[in-house]
Amino acid sequence: MKNSKKIIILLSLTSQIAWGLSIVGSKHDLSVTNFYGTYSGATTEVCVFCHTPHAGNVGLDGPLWNRKITDTTIFTLYEGTAGMPNNASMVCLSCHDGVSGEGDESAVASFDTHNMVNNPGAGHQTGALTPNCNACHFSGDIYPGQEWRIGPNLTDDHPVSVLYRSDLLEDFLASPTGGIKLYNGMVECASCHDVHNSQNGIFLRVPNDNSGLCKSCHIR
Repeated sequence: MKNSKKIIILLSLTSQIAWGLSIVGSKHDLSVTNFYGTYSGATTEVCVFCHTPHAGNVGLDGPLWNRKITDTTIFTLYEGTAGMPNNASMVCLSCHDGVSGEGDESAVASFDTHNMVNNPGAGHQTGALTPNCNACHFSGDIYPGQEWRIGPNLTDDHPVSVLYRSDLLEDFLASPTGGIKLYNGMVECASCHDVHNSQNGIFLRVPNDNSGLCKSCHIR
């Protein structure tokens, strides 16, 4: 009996650890298992809001990407120049550009943010999806906080789609440490964020206690 209790406790702890390392139940989970615990007649599928097993958006170099970006204006990049971030960051901006009903400036059209290439279920079921609206609009007419709405003006955010300056050794480490990733030598949104893992808060790859995340690249 004691051994059975130990096994149950161990399994419980294991499941909690696995949950923390998973998109399930996180703020990126827009299914009925979503972070806010709300339900709006949506699918139980979690991955479908970003990925599809067939006929993904070939215009974006995301893994079987299921998000649309069909109508964009030009972003203002960190340097103040007009242009488009690389695909590795555009897959994030397909949602985080910030379309909402509160008048946010946006480069990505609202029907791109709310719809996807293929709906849940078998086959290629295109058309408007009814997601769990309350996963984002978690109190009916109330929208989530402003911090996730980046918008087309990227001058007030950390640079993305920029070359990692390993040549400036007085300012940067020769290469990032601590699991920080580069994409073809470039810094992108996913360099610092792991969209499937929320254990470090706001999906950071490493905790930023005592500027630990910053010090993975920056010397000063």
